[in-house]
Amino acid sequence: MNDLKQLFKNLYVEFFWSAAYTCSFFIKANQQANKILVLPAANLNGGFGEDIMITSFMNNFANGTPVCILNGFKIVREDYKAINKNIEFVDGFNDKVNFLKLLFLIKNCSQVYVIGADIMDGTYRVHNSINRLRVIELAHRIGVKAQISGFSVSKNILPVVKAKFIQISRNVKLKIRDVESYGRMKDFITADRLVLTNDIAFICPDVPETYRTNTHIDFKTWVTEAKASGKTIIGVCPNAIQAKKIGLDVYVQGFKHLLENFLAVGNYAFVFLYHDIRPICDEASDSTISAILDKHFSTKGVNCFYTDQIRNGVELKGYVSQVDFTITGRMHLGISGLTYAKPMFGVSYANKFEGMVKLFGIDPNICLIDYDKLNESREKVRLFTENFDSIESNVKDHIQKVKLETTNNYAHG
Repeated sequence: MNDLKQLFKNLYVEFFWSAAYTCSFFIKANQQANKILVLPAANLNGGFGEDIMITSFMNNFANGTPVCILNGFKIVREDYKAINKNIEFVDGFNDKVNFLKLLFLIKNCSQVYVIGADIMDGTYRVHNSINRLRVIELAHRIGVKAQISGFSVSKNILPVVKAKFIQISRNVKLKIRDVESYGRMKDFITADRLVLTNDIAFICPDVPETYRTNTHIDFKTWVTEAKASGKTIIGVCPNAIQAKKIGLDVYVQGFKHLLENFLAVGNYAFVFLYHDIRPICDEASDSTISAILDKHFSTKGVNCFYTDQIRNGVELKGYVSQVDFTITGRMHLGISGLTYAKPMFGVSYANKFEGMVKLFGIDPNICLIDYDKLNESREKVRLFTENFDSIESNVKDHIQKVKLETTNNYAHG
């Protein structure tokens, strides 16, 4: 029964896009339009990576132009509107999207911008990728300029996604955010249609008014006291997606083992952070897992800090800026740390981290571990801590160049 439902759903989606393509021949761009349509990498309902990518876009590209953000369902984010001016939310970009409404929305925008990130290769859901590429294709047919921000692809890109990449690359240059992904894309897209760049999160601004709260004051006091006692501060961020793949208990035990290996070789204090507050692993989010880890290590007498009051990824930057380095299963939290020249020990998945650390001239083998191998982390911890000074030096030496290269996201349309 479920297979039959999925079949009808897929047929409906394909019918919708066929109808949209047909109607696009009769609709032309509004030449007086002064609005940018943005498709985030995911709905803005609790993923902090989306927060910092949108804020980067607003501050580095929009230049005061009104921005319309298209989500799958109705979003109310007053915290977002306080950070980013001239922003509105529109819903309906889902499997039941009204194609006429979408066409006229595109028609009345001066540009369409798709946030690429790691959603474009079909890793999560194939239609998440395909439908974003179809929006770019529709925009081109109508006569509206379109761009896509730097994205990653894993080793095994689905053939149907490859075919759509080939199709849209004739009209839009594809921005690739790491050297590994660039090499994979160059296997089937000519180099003149590719632009090597970095994740737009690298140039998300620091917005102090987002984190000037009593909780942040308490955190800074904790940092000062911990450092005065000789502690090195580690920002720790689990990933509930990884937990879902191997089971929450297994993942938590693995993370405990990893952190215990760090405690065995250094004088550390932990601030437990999170980069997604959505219930992903059943009812558990990143924040849930951080709370579990905080309780465990606090009970053992380890100096820890945790708060559940951080509302978005831009506010989180005020916490990440205070740590000495990060241990993270979320790449965008690692990026926030790197923007402050804070090294990253990555708990990696789907080949997403390797290309990014190579931007800093760092060997992935000394700073990354697979999320399902946390119980085998002792050697990785040794390599990271023994090479920490050189890793930190590389980050400091490369970060400005990385930020400069990131501006390629807003050129070469």
